[in-house]
Amino acid sequence: MIPRLLAGSAFTHRSNSASGIVNDRFHLNVMINFLLDLISNLAILAVLLAGCCIVNRMRPDACANGYLMFVVFAGVALLFDAVLTFLVFADSQARYGKFSTTDAFVARLAAYLTACGIAVGLSRIRSRKAAERTGARAVVGTSA
Repeated sequence: MIPRLLAGSAFTHRSNSASGIVNDRFHLNVMINFLLDLISNLAILAVLLAGCCIVNRMRPDACANGYLMFVVFAGVALLFDAVLTFLVFADSQARYGKFSTTDAFVARLAAYLTACGIAVGLSRIRSRKAAERTGARAVVGTSA
């Protein structure tokens, strides 16, 4: 009774059939792969931001934008990932079958896009805080 209450209603409708267990494992593996890809992308973002911060501190005239660099880096990585998935791994299904599926690529694509969305959001927050610090507000002139 208590394990059933702890499990919640999400698991009460599942039967103990083999297809249900395999389907649950598949979704769990997809979610774990997505989270690991997202964490690795965010770690790369952190390294790029730290590197750009160091460059900007060492050379004040430099204007290194880590967020923009990350979005470009993620775009190039996504392009290489698509080439590997659909061209290279597709030729050797016996060895790389789990990497060349469309489902695996969609999970990686979602991780890339989520990390890029986080980078763009953080960039906007940073630019707004910088504008507030300097007291520079954008004034839109209207013609009368």
